[in-house]
Amino acid sequence: MMDIMYFGYGYGKDDHAREYQSDFINEVKKFFPNVRLEDAYNEIKGYRQSVYLEDSEKDNYLAYLIGKGWIDFSLTLQIAMMDKDELDNIKGWFKLAKQQYPEAFKPEAFKPDALI
Repeated sequence: MMDIMYFGYGYGKDDHAREYQSDFINEVKKFFPNVRLEDAYNEIKGYRQSVYLEDSEKDNYLAYLIGKGWIDFSLTLQIAMMDKDELDNIKGWFKLAKQQYPEAFKPEAFKPDALI
């Protein structure tokens, strides 16, 4: 399977694109030692990372992205979220993420007041 992770453009004092990319690379290698990564930086599209895994790892990888908070960065997940035919797959990935990363789904993991 192949995914592209988008981290941003790296412009402005509050942009953390390079930091996000570095954090993702370090973390994904821990969870998926056989991952193959390629820098996909582009002056127009910004900091991106191509991710290659065996097809057998797809469900675990997508659950990892959900459980570890990388969901908004993944092109594969963004496309799936727009496709109503993928609804059963999305539900399965969330169920798997809840099993593998339960700490991400505890009520105290999300604090709406912190967003205000």
